[in-house]
Amino acid sequence: MQKTVPAVSIIIPMYNAEKYVGELLESILAQTFKDFEVIVVDDCSTDNSCAVVERYFSKFKGKLQLLCSEKNSGAPGIPSNRGLNFSRGEYIYFLDNDDIIAPTALEELYPIAKKFDADVVHCESFYQFYDSKNNFEIRPSRLSKPIETPTLLTEDLAERIKNLYAVRFYYPLWLKLIRRDFITENGLQMIDAQANDANYTMALVLSAERYLFVPKTVNFYRMISDSLSHVEEDVPKTFHKWLNTLTKGFSYLDKFLGGRTDFINNPDLKHAALDIWVRECCAYLLEIYTKIPPFRVDEIIRRELAEVEDKTALTAFLFSRMNVFNVNFIDRNLKISQLENQIQHLQSKLKSL
Repeated sequence: MQKTVPAVSIIIPMYNAEKYVGELLESILAQTFKDFEVIVVDDCSTDNSCAVVERYFSKFKGKLQLLCSEKNSGAPGIPSNRGLNFSRGEYIYFLDNDDIIAPTALEELYPIAKKFDADVVHCESFYQFYDSKNNFEIRPSRLSKPIETPTLLTEDLAERIKNLYAVRFYYPLWLKLIRRDFITENGLQMIDAQANDANYTMALVLSAERYLFVPKTVNFYRMISDSLSHVEEDVPKTFHKWLNTLTKGFSYLDKFLGGRTDFINNPDLKHAALDIWVRECCAYLLEIYTKIPPFRVDEIIRRELAEVEDKTALTAFLFSRMNVFNVNFIDRNLKISQLENQIQHLQSKLKSL
């Protein structure tokens, strides 16, 4: 009997990628491992991206699907969720529409996922390449302390959270092969906002029993100026985007972790995990906060919070965080004052010599 479920579903959210998506599809066709399906979800592209994908239908011989969204979402989250719903594969591989993968990518990742019965396989390095004037400059990029062999992440949640604080996990999903049943059993969804991959990765790290690091380099990450992550926008719009990311990401993680026994029994761990998300988002917000008139900041915050269904958890957390910050600020000022007094005392002693 012919197998109907592919080993891997490759999901590609796409927006205005006519210059690059063909190269990605060619790299998938070149895979030495052939048991896969490809689902491209177009987010209302305004160029010829869909036409490029359609030209590959015959080459993939039924393994390629193109889904078209009715409304542009502005981020990869919703298209990725839709692609997942249409997928059938045992494992899921999310790719950006301008990526390229090595010919042996699936051949290297799928068997090791099966061997370790992994929920998540996380590659520890990737290639960066710069396509300036048709000259490709490829650079290997290792993400953390090198590992020599496949290594399972500790099951200690407190230790995992410490690793998240230390930026031990690189967020892009194109570094990860994820077991589909694990995604569906845990109800994992991407948020409809900026940094959806960071939010999703946090959920993976905090819920996967078997999270496997591997010393593999199979993805080529294209550095281009017109990708969604590199396009510059006006300051108020950027502030709103990151505030929206803060609220949606917080709400998702609060509900997701709030339904898990380990975090119900250890509320301090949940608070620490949420604190990581707030810090991540606030780092971007603080970069542009002073560039916007206070009245505009007030307008943006009011508008954004008005759209949050349940503000209780976020308000309580921010109030608690603000008080901690205030206590730390007072303590720091006290220490500075003590140091100034010590310096003055030492200066007086030196003068008297």
